[in-house]
Amino acid sequence: MPQSTTVNRRIVLNARPRGAPTAADFRTENHPVPTPEAGQVLLRTLYLSLDPYMRGRMSDGPS
Repeated sequence: MPQSTTVNRRIVLNARPRGAPTAADFRTENHPVPTPEAGQVLLRTLYLSLDPYMRGRMSDGPS
């Protein structure tokens, strides 16, 4: 899939899952890629690992 250099696509938690997560628990957002200012850097994520640990972080209770 070709990647755009002008659009930042991100997947956001839309609702805390009840049981197994479903597509409805997430939403996709598109935003312009920001221009870094002096003293800032812009990074591009190529690979992302989501560990089972993240399941507990999605729940509303203490983890």
